[in-house]
Amino acid sequence: MNETILKRISQIIIEYAKVGQVIEYNQISNKLGGIISPIRLNEPLGEISNRCIQHGFPPLSAIVVNQKTKLPGDGFFTWVAAQMGYPNLPHSEWEGFYKKQEEKVFDCHDWDTFLQKGFAKKTNSGSSNSNTSNLEEILKAKDYLKGNQTKYYILTVKDFLETQQQGPFRYHVLILENDKLIKQGTVEHISKKQLLTPAKIKGIQLLLEQFTLITSIDVTMVHFKPDRQGEELWEKETVKSLDSMFKEERLRILGSIVRHDIDAEKSQEDSYYRDGKIIQYYGTRYERNPVNRARAIEIHGTSCKACGFNFEKVYGERGKDFIEIHHLKPLFTLGKESDIDPEIDLIPVCSNCHRMIHRKKDEVLEIEELKEFLSRSLTITK
Repeated sequence: MNETILKRISQIIIEYAKVGQVIEYNQISNKLGGIISPIRLNEPLGEISNRCIQHGFPPLSAIVVNQKTKLPGDGFFTWVAAQMGYPNLPHSEWEGFYKKQEEKVFDCHDWDTFLQKGFAKKTNSGSSNSNTSNLEEILKAKDYLKGNQTKYYILTVKDFLETQQQGPFRYHVLILENDKLIKQGTVEHISKKQLLTPAKIKGIQLLLEQFTLITSIDVTMVHFKPDRQGEELWEKETVKSLDSMFKEERLRILGSIVRHDIDAEKSQEDSYYRDGKIIQYYGTRYERNPVNRARAIEIHGTSCKACGFNFEKVYGERGKDFIEIHHLKPLFTLGKESDIDPEIDLIPVCSNCHRMIHRKKDEVLEIEELKEFLSRSLTITK
């Protein structure tokens, strides 16, 4: 669709809006010199109204009427209304809806701003510099703040309109901490528009990469949808939905970390088999079921329950999410495969404490006993 013609049509309608008058299809066609016939104006009018909605303005096509009916065409009450959040507007409500939007168009006095935003110069990717992908404006406005504020926000920003016929279709994903952007990413597909769910997952992944054990209590997820009317552009994800996605994605990430650590531990155990002699090793440092281990970390965290040591605090990124998992009932005493409850059967401990717990096969220490050893040691040191 020719941008020059679209902008010219908008300017013609705005001239009438500024003086509080409706304009007929044939009048627009005449002012364009007949290059577009009245019956072919529906498509450009729909696109113009969509841009109005996108940038928080009332739809200009509300004041473009049929010569006989003195009402907008049917597309205004079906397609345009749907973009404004009224997908099944009853015929009996058409006139009232039209009058309300007509009044809003006449009452608006900032159409010059719309011309700047709605017809900003195109970038190479086909998105305008001042459309929904203008992330700086979105962050500055802070319209995403809905309800009780949280420390972290996951924002998904839709960067295309449903009327768009060709891709790529894109969502921007922004991660905020105390209203400051700390990470961002994109979800894009050349032909698929159903990208909101992948964008949600991407946002959770980005946040958990930074803070693995963060809970959904400290997070709000909000979605920017440009096809809606101004006050409805932002939609908040429900608490239940966000919590469910968080738990699933956190377990997936922890499971991946655990599998990597278990593989590393197994490779170390090769050193216990030398010259054909088997040296028994009773200190089972890892819960071999990665799901149980991941759940134990999710429940109890990554700080040692005996001494408080945290690998990430000491070793930085290399120690992130690392901790050993201790069975409160030693594996070799179980005799057979048993069901493990990560909440009551498993506990995180550092490597030093774990080795001391298991150092003597017939005298496996309880956590409280180890704490007592540590307490006496600290007292003597002082």
